[in-house]
Amino acid sequence: MVQRYIDMLGYEDTLKLLSAFEKPVKPVVRTNTLLIEPQSLKHRLERLGFKLVEIPWSPESFWVCEHPASPSIGATHEYLKGYYYVHRDASSLLPVLLLLHDYQGDVLDACAAPGGKATYIAQILKKRGGTIYANDLVLYRLKALMGHFMRMKLDNVIITWSDARKLKHRLNRRFGRIILDAPCSGEGRVSVDPGRKSRTSILDLAVMVAREIELLHSVLDLAERGGMIAYVTCSIAPEENEYVVDTILKHRNDVEISEPFPKLLSYSKGLTEYRNLKFARELENCIRLWPHVHGLFGYTICLLRKR
Repeated sequence: MVQRYIDMLGYEDTLKLLSAFEKPVKPVVRTNTLLIEPQSLKHRLERLGFKLVEIPWSPESFWVCEHPASPSIGATHEYLKGYYYVHRDASSLLPVLLLLHDYQGDVLDACAAPGGKATYIAQILKKRGGTIYANDLVLYRLKALMGHFMRMKLDNVIITWSDARKLKHRLNRRFGRIILDAPCSGEGRVSVDPGRKSRTSILDLAVMVAREIELLHSVLDLAERGGMIAYVTCSIAPEENEYVVDTILKHRNDVEISEPFPKLLSYSKGLTEYRNLKFARELENCIRLWPHVHGLFGYTICLLRKR
């Protein structure tokens, strides 16, 4: 794993990355603005002993910088009333904000559980008259997702239980926006799950990459012409990101990479080469978030447009 990081970043940045993996990340409270105003929620939680700092590029969201011994951030009355969702990190807010910028219509979240992005999408669409189709394959995760929708009083939702690779045969419609947060190695989340340093073998990675390519192929078939697809992983592995998208571009002529807009924060560009591999130049338009640079989970986002 370390040698792969050196190949991507060089020796000095790899040391910084490994050091960042050892630091705790700040959880995030995202206000359910359908039920409460962000500043009102901030005031209520700070009265309980939490210290919240507004995220500049997501004004309804706050970093939790300090917390009392009790209650935990997921056990307050405000949480149980559905006033907010707790994200383990702010990175998962970004693809939703990019994908739904200036959009009115329905959205498919192909791998929606446990619900951070899906509830955010539903919250935004509720004000715009849209519906989210939230799908997942794992039943217990789907039940947790349903619980979040109910807790947050979000009813503009259609839930499906399916392998996302089969959705194109089960949903008789197309979507203007799709988000695919693909099951991945989770290599960018080592700070909260140190076991990921050694859990994924090269064979495991190869299996994941093959599945990610199949998933992206399948959801692209569900996008309408001109529609946008956000391909997202919480992995920093080029194999799961640039390689997957580059493979799609080589096998399909109906999709192109879209430059992220609006630019909500400073981010690193996607890779155009890795070891002996060279990727399409357009992959520079992918977004990479690095723990040692951005103070967030390792995260990769690629916005695709269906032609």
